[in-house]
Amino acid sequence: MNQNVTLRINSSVLEQASDYARSKGTDLSELVENLLKQVMKKNPKSKIRPVSELDPRVQRLVGVVRLDEKEVGLDGEISRMAF
Repeated sequence: MNQNVTLRINSSVLEQASDYARSKGTDLSELVENLLKQVMKKNPKSKIRPVSELDPRVQRLVGVVRLDEKEVGLDGEISRMAF
């Protein structure tokens, strides 16, 4: 499923990237998606893995703890602590 994303990119970089994508017979969205896929493949230390790749013992723990979305940042770290 595709989703829309808003990016802030320098106008000259955006123009050059659009020209490059066009010269390769693709559009900017596909170019960016392919670049992101390459970056993720080259980063074997990524902390994010599909649940199916986790140890079965860990899989059973998925969903046991629920955190308020406001408390968890995009990197999975708790952004604020309440005592």
